[in-house]
Amino acid sequence: MISVLIPTYNASHDIRSLLTKLYEQDIGQNEMEIIVIDSSSTDSTVEIIRHEFPKTVLEIIPNESFDHGGTRNRLAAMATGEFLLFMTQDAIPYDLSLLSSMHKVFNDKQVAVCFARQIPKDDAGDLEIFARGFNYPETSLLKTKSKIEQLGIKTFFNSNVCSMYRKEYFNTLGGFPERIILNEDMIFASRAIFKDLSVYYCAEARVYHSHNYTIKQQFKRYFDIGMAFKDTEELFKNISNEKEGMKMIVRQTKYLLKRKRTHLIAYALAENICKLFAYQLGKKNRLFPYQIKKQFSAYLK
Repeated sequence: MISVLIPTYNASHDIRSLLTKLYEQDIGQNEMEIIVIDSSSTDSTVEIIRHEFPKTVLEIIPNESFDHGGTRNRLAAMATGEFLLFMTQDAIPYDLSLLSSMHKVFNDKQVAVCFARQIPKDDAGDLEIFARGFNYPETSLLKTKSKIEQLGIKTFFNSNVCSMYRKEYFNTLGGFPERIILNEDMIFASRAIFKDLSVYYCAEARVYHSHNYTIKQQFKRYFDIGMAFKDTEELFKNISNEKEGMKMIVRQTKYLLKRKRTHLIAYALAENICKLFAYQLGKKNRLFPYQIKKQFSAYLK
C-alpha cells in the first residue's frame, strides 16, 4: 500500500488536476490511499476535495499550526501504507506511472527514500527551465555515504515536492524534524545516508513543477534556506554548498549563451547575487529581531 500525503492551503488552482491524475495511476485502487491535511484554506480547496474526491481522507487544521516537518509527520501517522509518498499541492504527475516507477525502486532494501524528477510547466521562463534541468537531470542516481566526496551537499538533496519514503525507515529515523523553516526532506535524507542507507533520484518518475519567482520572492526563499542551514549546521559540517552554487552559475551562463538568451545574463547575475546575499543573511538570522526576520522570510508567521 502506498499512502499519498498532501498538505494543502488555497490549492484550488491545482488540486483537481493533482487528485485526478493520482486516482488514474496504473496501480490498483486498493494499493493506494490519499490523505490531505488542509491548513484552513479560504478558497474552494476543501469543497473540491469533499465533493469531487470523496475517497480522499481530509483533515483540517488551523492555519497557524502548519509546520513543514510537523504537519507531514501528522500525515505519516495517519497513513496505513508501507510507503509514504509526500507531494506538494502544485506537483502534477507527468504520466500514469509515477507511483509504480517510484515504488519499484524499493526492491533495493537499502533505499530509504526516492524522489522524482521535476519537469518545468508550460509557463516556465528560461531561468526556471534551466534550474529544473540542473537540479533534476535525465539520469537516475543512487546516493550513499560513499558519494559524499564526489557529490558534496548534493548527496543529501531530496525534495518533498514528490518523494516516497519506506515507512519502516521513516519511523526508525524519527520522521521529519519539527519547527524548522524548510529542508525537512534534506535533513531526513542526511540521517538516512549517515545510517548507511541510500537515497535514490528516480528520473523515470516525473511531475510537472516550477515557479516563476520574482527577485523579491527569491530573496525570501533563500533567506529561509539560510535559516534552515544554520539550524542544522552540525549535520552538514565540513560540507560546503557554496561550491554547488558556483557550479550552477557557470552552467547557467553557458546555457543562456548557447540559447542566445544573452539579454537574461544580467538579470540572472542580479538574481544570483540576491540569492547569495539572502542566504548569508539567513545564516546570520539570530542577529535580527523577530519582526525583521518575518519581513525577510517567506514562511515565518
